Amino acid sequence: MTVRFKSFITESVGAKGLAYEKKVFDAMKSAGVQGLDVGSKPGAGYSNQGAGDIEALYNGKEFNIEIKLDKNAQMGGTSIRIDTLNKTHTLVKPDAVDDDAIPFFIEAAKKQDKALKEWVNFIRKQEPVAFHKKTPYTIPFGSVTKEAWSAAQKAGYLGKMNAIQSFDSARTIAKAYNRKNVYYIQIGKAGLFYLGSNPLKLDVPEYKGSVNIEFRLGPSGSKARKIDGEDYRVVGAGYRCQGRLKTDVKSKYSLDNPEDVKKLFGA
Repeated sequence: MTVRFKSFITESVGAKGLAYEKKVFDAMKSAGVQGLDVGSKPGAGYSNQGAGDIEALYNGKEFNIEIKLDKNAQMGGTSIRIDTLNKTHTLVKPDAVDDDAIPFFIEAAKKQDKALKEWVNFIRKQEPVAFHKKTPYTIPFGSVTKEAWSAAQKAGYLGKMNAIQSFDSARTIAKAYNRKNVYYIQIGKAGLFYLGSNPLKLDVPEYKGSVNIEFRLGPSGSKARKIDGEDYRVVGAGYRCQGRLKTDVKSKYSLDNPEDVKKLFGA
């Protein structure tokens, strides 16, 4: 039931995002700006590997635009596997994460290595020690007793695992999009911004904001297990990560408004 509910939420967010992309497309098209070719209309299953959500042209020059639903737009989410000794960090379902966000997910996961080591070090000292001292510096890590899990939570180690890693360098964020030739981003209720450089010299501000990667170590259902002749309940866990693009800035032009589109291009 939980998996199906999460799937429903993901699909709902995706549907809203697509609806907003269509709104922007329709507004740009209905503005009727001379020289502005909006390209193909976004649809279900629509994706661009080399450009933005909308691939437009203005007077023959590329105007690729990343579209985000709002100022707290999701950038996808998945579980991640970590092996601190071998220094590997692997997204379980990379297709569930925006291509531009993957480098941020991986870099954020690397920053969580210290928290994972501290968590494992604490777990290894919990009774029954003979069982817990085998806990690896990895996720998944197998299982631990519910008592050990609760103790780690009370001691603050779980809180360190359930962290938010933030990247607020405008240059770093811009590079992630510029790699696929995207220099503009439209954000619902915030407007249009340029990313890093402004090749069309549009009267819009540079994007300033952050990419937040949120982590959560979520326990699985407990199972009965006999350890050294004693009865325990043990739990495993997955490490969930969710990306969000956040900003508090606002542009005076928004591509989801036909009148703004006309003013932006002087039509």
